[in-house]
Amino acid sequence: MKKDIVAVVLAAGNGKRFWPFTGDKNLWPVLGKTYFDFTIAETMPKEVSEVILVANAKNQKQLAATKLGVPHSVIVQKEGDGMADAIMAAKDRIRGKQILVVIADDLSDKNIFRSVLARADKGHFGVMTVYHTHRHLAGGYIKFQGERPIGIVEKPPLGKEPSEFAYFGGQYIQDADALLDAFSSVKTDCDDVYEYALTALMQSHDFVVLPQEEPYVSLKYPWHVLDVTDYTLHNRLIPGQGKHVEIHNNVVIEGSVYLGNNVRIFENTKIVGPVYIGDNTIVGNNNMIRESYIGQDCVTGFNTDITRSYIGNECWFHSNYVGDSVLEGNISMGSGSVLANLRLDEGEISSVVRGEKFNTGRTKLGSMIGAHVRIGVNVSIMPGVKVGSGTMIGAGVVLDKDVPEDSFCVAKSGYEVKKNTMPVAPPTGRADYRSKL
Repeated sequence: MKKDIVAVVLAAGNGKRFWPFTGDKNLWPVLGKTYFDFTIAETMPKEVSEVILVANAKNQKQLAATKLGVPHSVIVQKEGDGMADAIMAAKDRIRGKQILVVIADDLSDKNIFRSVLARADKGHFGVMTVYHTHRHLAGGYIKFQGERPIGIVEKPPLGKEPSEFAYFGGQYIQDADALLDAFSSVKTDCDDVYEYALTALMQSHDFVVLPQEEPYVSLKYPWHVLDVTDYTLHNRLIPGQGKHVEIHNNVVIEGSVYLGNNVRIFENTKIVGPVYIGDNTIVGNNNMIRESYIGQDCVTGFNTDITRSYIGNECWFHSNYVGDSVLEGNISMGSGSVLANLRLDEGEISSVVRGEKFNTGRTKLGSMIGAHVRIGVNVSIMPGVKVGSGTMIGAGVVLDKDVPEDSFCVAKSGYEVKKNTMPVAPPTGRADYRSKL
């Protein structure tokens, strides 16, 4: 008799790399759902008999309430780090079972895990989803001997990758006991116990890979929200229109667009899809909205341009430019403020995460702003800058460095006021200019 298949979903990441955002990345709002709905709830195959969600103390209640269509329970990963530690948290529930290890960070085709289990049905001990990448990733790469996978090289430097295939998403293991035993034999000071254990199993068991081409996204760093937004808008958006939508004169709507309930769009605005606009949002006059997600209860006031960006709930704008940026929610921008998204030399934009400088892989990247931020008039925020939650940025600031949460940032003026000794020209002197207008 075949063993039951248990899916172990790893969703306990502490999200330290996700700063400045305050919300749990698995529960990040996407197209009226959560990221978890897309990565797990919509992808779990019927062949799985049980799902064990390895959560953290903050997200356990919301994950437990998720509808999966498969019996599921939650285990809290109390301490430790890495995938192996998360799987060990469920060890008493998976012994004697087949397991499907699922990484909740990763989003790909809806049928990816069904394909994994279909391949496993052919008798393989292990099946690994791998991503055929044409650019360097900070992840685990597969080492091959011919067509046979023989190991995982974790985070190799650029140019030292053993292949063009990085593992992601989900791995099937025929015998959970063998994996648990392999964990106990690994000696490492890093969080790569899982990778070492799989490498050891590959030496004595039959593993195959299931290659996937793009698109594929992973939600680890704050700028990855833009990848998720782009992927879901182009691949999962269902265009439509809710109740009581008002579209005024001279509004142009092109492409795939979803408008929620009570959305109002005022004159002379252009919307170029794919675009999602949530309930009760007001789009003002002379707006340009392109390839963006805008949440509920927002107001994009007069003459605002929002391009390839993620805008959370309750954000307010007036005469602003927002390019390739992520605004978590409850953020307002004063008139004339801009979120720049392009370096002068048009080079790749870097970002500092936990003291380490990362190349984002993007030549267009604006700001990443946590929740409950207020930005004054005529503020300029440079590409790739992050702003912590609860921060206020005063008028006229040119911001080129990350700002911690709960900060107050002001520009110091340097001007002098003295007696005016020059006469003001009478308005009649402008008659000649006016005649030429």
